[in-house]
Amino acid sequence: MRKLSVIVSALLLLAACSPQVYPLYLDVRKPSASGLDLSRKSMSLVYMDGYNKVDSLFDRHTASALARSLEEDYFGGEPVIGLFHIPSADSVSLEKMHTLVMETEGDVIFVLSSHLNMPADTTGAMIVPLKTHLSVYDSMGEDKVFGYDGNTLLEMEGMKSLGGQADEIGGRIAKRFLSDWKTESFSFYYFDGFSDDWTDALSLAGQGKMGKAMDIWMEQVKKGSIIKKACAAYNMAMGFYLLEDTHMSAYWLEYADKLEELSLSAGLHQRLEQK
Repeated sequence: MRKLSVIVSALLLLAACSPQVYPLYLDVRKPSASGLDLSRKSMSLVYMDGYNKVDSLFDRHTASALARSLEEDYFGGEPVIGLFHIPSADSVSLEKMHTLVMETEGDVIFVLSSHLNMPADTTGAMIVPLKTHLSVYDSMGEDKVFGYDGNTLLEMEGMKSLGGQADEIGGRIAKRFLSDWKTESFSFYYFDGFSDDWTDALSLAGQGKMGKAMDIWMEQVKKGSIIKKACAAYNMAMGFYLLEDTHMSAYWLEYADKLEELSLSAGLHQRLEQK
């Protein structure tokens, strides 16, 4: 019995020293319905003015509403998207987009142009045809100007409802460019039986507090056995991947690979290659 007890104890110790795999199910940002991936990119909104004061006013309100929707989705509501205006033109060339990237310092440029076919009498209820054209250029993607056209009828109660109608149109335009979110499984390593650090880090990651979880894994990289350092480095790589920092994710994954060959590494390598 004593020999059996020693064997069981040894097996338990071995199990405790072995990394365990824990899957976390998290919502992940995917490219928008437009096909453009706007995450981790700065944006600028430009509206045209000059031909018609009503059109210019409408576009300014619409651009502001579009900016607010994009800020809510990509920047946590922070007012970081610049609003600019340029003289009206029939189209926006690729060369002009290159210039706007330099002038506005935005990675992604939206240029909005609308035309309201206003009736002669604007004092009462009216149905107003609206044509809208949006040009979009992603300087970090394909070197191409994407164009989107829209036609609709606005039910307006005099000019006083112009701003509200523009806000609604801006929100409708934004839907095409908002993130698509999907639930995916992401696996992390942990060790059981030594301290609460590993499970605490998983709990923080599950709460969306990835930065605090990574602080714990960073400490684990500095101490312990090679396998523990490798697992902590892999967790760091996965954490940076979820924070959409592919450069740092690749760095930590390479560091983990140098320490130990881990079974989960291949899956993360594949995810990074698909970015």
